[in-house]
Amino acid sequence: MTRLPIQTEQRYKAPTAVQFSIFLANRVGQLKEMLDFMVSQDVAIVGLSIVDSTDWAVIRLVFQVSEKGKAALRKHNTPFTESEVLLVRLSGQDSMAAICGLLLRAEINVHFAYPLIVQHQGLPIMVFHVDDLVASREVLLRHHITLLGEEDLSPGLTG
Repeated sequence: MTRLPIQTEQRYKAPTAVQFSIFLANRVGQLKEMLDFMVSQDVAIVGLSIVDSTDWAVIRLVFQVSEKGKAALRKHNTPFTESEVLLVRLSGQDSMAAICGLLLRAEINVHFAYPLIVQHQGLPIMVFHVDDLVASREVLLRHHITLLGEEDLSPGLTG
């Protein structure tokens, strides 16, 4: 068996973040109860999106530490799904339009997007759920768009 040179055995680890989607009954107090539980478990939520309907709501969450958030959701007996998302640091007024333009030209669909409630180095961060993560990363990085990972959400780096 031929071994590859050491530099080709190491792989680039793309910045990643996990979004958790949960379904809650659309009843008064459901969201507050779940958020209070997260606080009691010392779980920091850095992103939140709510899609509401008559009977239920889809709550999308990004945690500062995804494994800690996942453990709390399990302890709370809250069913959830996980999906990998892009965290994109916006650099100026037109950066959102530029990012969407780059993804459009690459024929990549944006399923949804929402802002995080923290910043990175004083700049806003958007969550993008796209249909092709690998191609999206490649396109955005090629155009010098800053992508962040969960490790970039630690308290010392946000603000």
